[in-house]
Amino acid sequence: MEPLQQFGISLIQALQTLSPSLDGLMKFFTFLGRIEFYLLIIPFVYWTIDKRLGMRTLLVLIFIDTAGMAFKLLFHQPRPYWIGGIKPLAEESSYGIPSTHASDSLAVGGYLAYRVKRTWFWIVTVVVLFFIGLSRLFLGAHFPHDVLFGWLIGAIVLWGFMRSADRVATWAKSKTLSTQIAVGFVISIAIILIGFLIRLLISGISDPASWSNYASEARTISPFFTLSGALFGSVAGYAMMRQYARFQTSGKLGTRVLRYLVGIIGVVLIYFGLDVVFGLLTTDETALGYALRYIRYAAATCWMTWAAPFVFLKIKLAEAEAR
Repeated sequence: MEPLQQFGISLIQALQTLSPSLDGLMKFFTFLGRIEFYLLIIPFVYWTIDKRLGMRTLLVLIFIDTAGMAFKLLFHQPRPYWIGGIKPLAEESSYGIPSTHASDSLAVGGYLAYRVKRTWFWIVTVVVLFFIGLSRLFLGAHFPHDVLFGWLIGAIVLWGFMRSADRVATWAKSKTLSTQIAVGFVISIAIILIGFLIRLLISGISDPASWSNYASEARTISPFFTLSGALFGSVAGYAMMRQYARFQTSGKLGTRVLRYLVGIIGVVLIYFGLDVVFGLLTTDETALGYALRYIRYAAATCWMTWAAPFVFLKIKLAEAEAR
């Protein structure tokens, strides 16, 4: 691993000779791979373009991020600036390989491009994916092999999702509402157990002392509670939407804009508001902290998939879909 790291450090040092001139541009591309960006774009797809596409894109994001976080914890490898000789233009508390910016953006962008089926969209997607990966090198957050491995697992998850999504959807539609919600809950618990299991597997292996200033929070399993809550809220919310708030994404441009604004205000209030409120009650690294994190993300995705459409129908920002 050391030769790869030394090669990566040399490449990153060469890229960082262009700093600070390109800092702003690279931080912009990094933002396109962050959760905050997905919180803006996926609801837009779900509420205003195609709710099934939006839901499936959300599930792709949750599953690829789960895979990425699992590998990060399992490999427990450093980021470039943890070793030295690199400017930390983007500080992160998690381990390095794989780059979840790279894996998430390939899986999400690839799935959207696969569904949109437009040449121009594919070109834009490939260009954006490349620059997201490059930005992680430039900012000193990842080695080249972190990004390449991120793209690899992103492609694998994308391939698997495209092959199985229709079959799973058909199976889910044949089940009762309570069964769909129960299955979502069971899968969400499985995600949490993956986090606990991997942390147990690496518990006997300590990190080098030189990483101590950076890796003190790297072994947290809080991301698994984030993803499990998001999964449960998504599955339960989508099932309830289909039962109680089936809505049409069509409508005039002004109506769609208002729909999005009302919905995104709700996302922001839940996502950031609960973060503040729950942060006053406890820290993440407690049983209560983990539970509240699960609730926060479940609430955010349940609002997106069910509660927001329910509101849209009530205030006439969406038409009901015929059963």
